[in-house]
Parts: sequence; C-alpha cells; structure tokens
Amino acid sequence: DEAAIRQNVYKAFEDIDVDQSGCIDVHEMTETLRKLGVEADDAQAREMMKIADIDDSGSVDKEEFYKLVMSVMEAGDKFDIVMQQKGVLPRVVAKGIFAVLETLGVMDRKVSAKIEGSLRPVKGRDILSQETESLQVKLNGLRLDNDAVWKREEVRREQLLKTLESAVLASEAGGKDSEQAEEFATQLKATLTPAIVMGPYYFLCWTMDVLFANRPIQRFWFLENVARMPYSSYNLMLTIYESLGWWRCAMDNRRIHFAEEWNEVQHLKIMEALGGDQAWIDRFLGRHAAVFYFVILNHLWLISPSLAYNFSELIEFHAVDTYGEFVDTNEALLKSLPPPVEALDYYQGNDLYLFDEFQTGRAPRSRRPQINTLYDVFVCIRDDELEHVKTMFQCQTAIQTLVSPNAMAEQKTVARKENEALQLAARLEQEDRQDTSKGVLGDGWEFPSTRDQMESERMSSIVAAKVELAKYYASPSFDSEDHF
Repeated sequence: DEAAIRQNVYKAFEDIDVDQSGCIDVHEMTETLRKLGVEADDAQAREMMKIADIDDSGSVDKEEFYKLVMSVMEAGDKFDIVMQQKGVLPRVVAKGIFAVLETLGVMDRKVSAKIEGSLRPVKGRDILSQETESLQVKLNGLRLDNDAVWKREEVRREQLLKTLESAVLASEAGGKDSEQAEEFATQLKATLTPAIVMGPYYFLCWTMDVLFANRPIQRFWFLENVARMPYSSYNLMLTIYESLGWWRCAMDNRRIHFAEEWNEVQHLKIMEALGGDQAWIDRFLGRHAAVFYFVILNHLWLISPSLAYNFSELIEFHAVDTYGEFVDTNEALLKSLPPPVEALDYYQGNDLYLFDEFQTGRAPRSRRPQINTLYDVFVCIRDDELEHVKTMFQCQTAIQTLVSPNAMAEQKTVARKENEALQLAARLEQEDRQDTSKGVLGDGWEFPSTRDQMESERMSSIVAAKVELAKYYASPSFDSEDHF
C-alpha cells in the first residue's frame, strides 16, 4: 500500500543521504549510482537530479524523492510524467533512476528495461497548466467557412479575367501605353491555368475541406507541410538541369526558392506550436501527402517548368484566400490570444536575411511586421503567401531576370555610398583648386607647378569616370546578371 511504499522510499532516501542533511546532493547521488553499478559523473548525476528537483534548489529533499518514485509508478511504461518538464532524458540518467527504483523494490527489472528502450521526447501533453488549457479552449473556438473561401476564390478569378480583358482592350486601342498593356496581357495569358492542372488542384482543395472541416489550425499545418515541398523540388530540378547542361537560368532563383521553403517551414513551426500536429492521423496524412506532392512536382517540372510554377501559384493563392477568410472571421478572438515564440523569433528576430530574400515583388527590405497578438501572426502569414504568389508569377513570365532582393539592395547601397564618396572627393578637389588658384606663395615659388597640374588632371579624369560608373550601378536599368 501507499504507506508501505512511502516508508521504503524514506528508508532508501536516508541510506543515500550519507551526511543526514535532509537533502541528496550531487556527490551523494554519484556515489549511490556507482554502488548500484551505474558509471556516471557528477554532471550526469546532476541531470538525473533535475528530474526530481521541483524547486530547482540543486538538491533533492525527501518529499521530492518520494514524488519522483510515485510519478514513475503512475506513468507505467510510458514514463511521460517524469519527463514532461525536462524534455529528452539521457539514457545514462534514466538507467540511474531505474537502478535506484529497482533497489527500492518499486520497479521490476523487466519494466525498467522496457521503459529504457522506448525513451522519447515528451512535450508535457498529459498535465497542462490552467493557462495552457484556457488557450487550447480558445484555439478550439476558431472557425473557417469553406464556402466563404471558395467565394473569395471565385471573386478573385473574375477580377483577374476583367483585368486581362482591360489589358487586351488597352493594347488594341493604341497610344503611348499600348505596348506596356500588350506585354502585361501576354504575361497574364501565360499564367492562365490549363484544365490538366486545375483537376489535381480542385481535388487537393476538396480533400482539405473534407478532412479538416472546422479544424482550421490542423488544416493550416497540413497546408504548410505540403506548401514547402515545391521550393525544394524546384531547387533540385534546377540543379539537375544545370548539371546536365540543359538550362541555366539566373543563379538567384535557387537562393530565392530556398528562402521561400524556409518561410514555409517557419509557418509550419508556428502551426505546430498551436497544436496543429497533435493527432497522428494528421501527421500521417500531411507527411505522406508532402512526399507524394514532391515526386509529382519533379515530374511536372520535367514536362514544363511553367506548369509547375503555375500549380504552385494556385496553391499559394488558395492559401491567401484561406488565411484571409480565417483572419476576417476570427479577428476578435485572434486579437485576444498571444503570439507563439516561433512567430516572434522569425518575424522580429535579429537576422531577417531569409525573410527579405523571398519577397521579389516589393522593394528590398521594405517589410518589417510588428507582432503583438495571434491576429498579427496570421496577417503576416497571409501576406507571406501573397509574396509567394508574386514570385511564382515572375517565375512564369520573367524567370531569367529574377534577382535576389538582398543582392539588389546591397548593390544599390554600395553604389550609393561610392557615388557619395566620389562626389565628396570631387567637391574637395574643386575647393582645393579655388584655394590654389589665388596666385604665388610668399617665398616666390609658383604653385601649382606644371607637374602638379598634370597629376591633378589625371586624378580628375579618374574621379569623373568613377562617378559615371557609380551612377550606372545605381540606375534602375542596371542588370547584375548581365554585368557579371
């Protein structure tokens, strides 16, 4: 019974507590482990004690030791409760705990061997704080109307067709903007999706509607798990094409695609922090669908890179519509919830290089989100998906001229600074000329001499050439790919 177990535990505690201080310290634990046949140093013993040290005092008192024993007994063959706050339990630490418990007679050697063979990370799902439970209840109250999402998509398609019709009419009307309108109409026509691509797209969307009805966070986890695969596929296929000598487009594409995949991974981490991957069936479907999608895209790219990009544009546009509807429907509730740490680290961290790298449709480094609530997080994710749409459009219409936003920003910054420095040098030289053109020095020496004038003229020509070069680098027409 419990009283007998408590008595045995207290007796064992007193045997370990050699100095009778009422607490087991690291040295006493190390010595006890060695007597039980477990080779462990002080650091490993300290890790073992952290499991039981509830108040983080650095030692284990009698009550903490008793709670440790009872936790293991209640956890059975999962050992979740013991590990819930500490994460992964090192095997040598587990072995030491089991050795102590076997000595107490509260754990059979077969049971300890079974537990030791299945140690795994635990996220503390069994015992939740009141605050965590409250947040989960609120998250479960989030809703998403699939019909409203499809309505948004229909409206967007109608707007696209009207825009195309307007561009065609403007190109046929003539005038100074007719050439630009014709080029824009040609680009829009090139991105219209053929029926062969719309079929798989509708099937994927219908599947998500059925599987994740009234489960928006789980749907988003599934969507982000699938949405990151195209960019890995594109980088793989670009590498294969380049290796075989079939096609070599701008190298910046691979940098941009990596940043896009990294962005989707951050979205995935945010959804995991919100509990989107809790059910094993969701994990099973999401991960297998991602692998299947990756293989299909590789084959689609072999047939037509434009079709592969077009399909990704469809998926990203669907994500924009879905997140947009979700944000509008749940605005009040989302604003009452805190943002996850993963979102703060990504959107407001010190290193935003990869965040800037995938946004080819806007001025470099022009977007700096402020995250205060979960509403802000989902608004940022929606806007990220829209940036992906812009990049996929460019990949279909102007892939050869796609330039890394960070590289563009650096080139413009360097060119601007060089231009400013050369202008300053030219101004200082002009001032020196004005000072020295006043005549002859007091001791009768003529200044400047003929040699000084020749050197000055040579430097002036160099400065003028560099000024022109800097202006060329800073101009909008400068193409880094063509230059290098």
